[in-house]
Amino acid sequence: AMPWVPLVFLSIDGIFRKRTIGWALLGTAAAAMMILAGHPQYVFYTVVASAVYCTLSLFKNNNRLRIAALLACIGIGAVLLTSVQLLPGLQESAYTVRSGSIRYTLAAMFSFPPENLLTLLAPNFFGSLADNSYWGRCYLWEMSLFFSVSALVLAVYGAIHGTKSQRRFCITMVVILFVLALGARTPLFKLLYEIVPGFNKFRGSSKFSYQMIVFAIMLAGIGLHRLIELPRSSRRWLIGLAACAVVLAIGGVIIRASMPTASATGWWSDLMKTAGMAREIYLPRKYYLDAEFVAATAGRASKALWIASGLLALLAGLFALLRRSSRIVYVIVAIAVVELLFFARPLRPTFDVNMSRSAKLQEVIDSYPGDHRIFNKINSNSTMAHNAFDIWGYDPSVLRRYAQFIAFTQGNDPDRATQHEKISRLNRLFSMLRLKYAIVLREDAYQIAVKRKKKVLAEVVPAEEAPLPRLLLVNRFELLRARDEIFRVMASPEFDFRQRVILESLPDPLPLPGKETGTAKIIDESTDHLTIEANVPQPTILLITDAYHPNWRAEALAGSSQQKYQVMAANYVLRAVPLSAGRHRLRLEYRSSAFDIGKWISIISLSVFTGLCLWRGLVYHGSAKLESRHD
Repeated sequence: AMPWVPLVFLSIDGIFRKRTIGWALLGTAAAAMMILAGHPQYVFYTVVASAVYCTLSLFKNNNRLRIAALLACIGIGAVLLTSVQLLPGLQESAYTVRSGSIRYTLAAMFSFPPENLLTLLAPNFFGSLADNSYWGRCYLWEMSLFFSVSALVLAVYGAIHGTKSQRRFCITMVVILFVLALGARTPLFKLLYEIVPGFNKFRGSSKFSYQMIVFAIMLAGIGLHRLIELPRSSRRWLIGLAACAVVLAIGGVIIRASMPTASATGWWSDLMKTAGMAREIYLPRKYYLDAEFVAATAGRASKALWIASGLLALLAGLFALLRRSSRIVYVIVAIAVVELLFFARPLRPTFDVNMSRSAKLQEVIDSYPGDHRIFNKINSNSTMAHNAFDIWGYDPSVLRRYAQFIAFTQGNDPDRATQHEKISRLNRLFSMLRLKYAIVLREDAYQIAVKRKKKVLAEVVPAEEAPLPRLLLVNRFELLRARDEIFRVMASPEFDFRQRVILESLPDPLPLPGKETGTAKIIDESTDHLTIEANVPQPTILLITDAYHPNWRAEALAGSSQQKYQVMAANYVLRAVPLSAGRHRLRLEYRSSAFDIGKWISIISLSVFTGLCLWRGLVYHGSAKLESRHD
């Protein structure tokens, strides 16, 4: 989603300058690509930034109505073009923990820490992602503002020497977006959370720093343009850059002098102890007390400041040479490129999937074959790397019903369930989810390797009861419509989930008691469908121990004795299909009605959009021909 942001703002500028539909079409395409990228938070924050920018620009424009109409075309057109993805996504989100607002404490997480302004000059001051040495607050990949020291100097130059027409509120936007990135660290965020729709849906307001950097880069471009247009040597710039270089160098010396040794500690050690007590620190706190680690952080911090100092000193020298040759400007550009290449090289988004695999864990999983789930308390998300299924793990849009059920099993309030529920105890109802065993930490068990080559102790803990099969035929049911009542009954030790199922509406047909329940098996499956064959002597309920979602549909296949099937919620989180007596062959498939609607909206919109682009191209080509003949 991120690479399209500059094109969105370019289109907005084009509309304000030219007021033509061509710029609106370009903006529509850029906004549509952002939506299709599948990261709604960056889309939302870009919409907020665009709204602020357009509002500022409209104040000084006399053609507000036409401009507002063209700007509206960008938003409306992008929504129409992406309906095939947008509508199913909105429908899906209604069934997840993100359907309502998230708690303020959750929304306030990952606000930009002010001390990370240092990353503008020294990106590795707090450690690096390359070696997992980051010790600052939150996560560095969203808390770094670095876009090269050279570009930062050019941005400051552009902010000072650029013309008003060039800057176009860039400075104002940098300030506003930085305040928004600070999030809960300012009183403004609480107000936005309570009043402005959307701010109560996401966490991580630090992401506003990306839009901020886009405008900072625009200022750098303005600064570069001014230097190319009018290269000049300024004693004030030379002195200013040299002074900053000296300050950073001295700062590096002071930090290095305070580096703890085997026999003494300094103020840096005290600083690290304080940092280790801060909120949103995700490095294990023991490292902040480890003398060797603390010494390494001091070494990296001082080195980062010295590198920044050296670059500023080099830039000071180049500014001094500007009077002799205007080509020095391009040397500054080359330095910025080299800076970014060195910074970005170790941060390429690649990883070895084997890092998530453990030979010991794979051995355990292979020794318990079958269609069941496990709970890997060490690292739930790594289970999928072993081709196994876990009952939990991190997912930003986990199904609301499932999250509420997990919260209930842990004694928490289901109404406050999030994707961050922590499983601290095994519940007998987990067997209903097909849980066979859990892998937990123990002192007296064997070692297994997990990510980052750390060693942990683990052992296999069997589930309290044998797991249910994937398919289970049940002929007894209880009708309960309220969630809390369902949970109350399920919490009772007398609740036998092997013999009875709780439904939220009457099944059709109604199951009849009998000694024989029949047979059921899966003959084909994928992530989006199940093909099932069943043979039952009397009406019964087919319980499928997979998560329930309203978009699962069932249809009869050739040879089935029943023509219509109904997929129902069972035990609040599972699926159930009522079966009549006889042979059944049915296909369960995940189908979104919003997808069918969105598909046709997108097809029609794309046809109109293509036609407008062709028309605009012909008009432009014709006007160019007329101008050529006139010349």
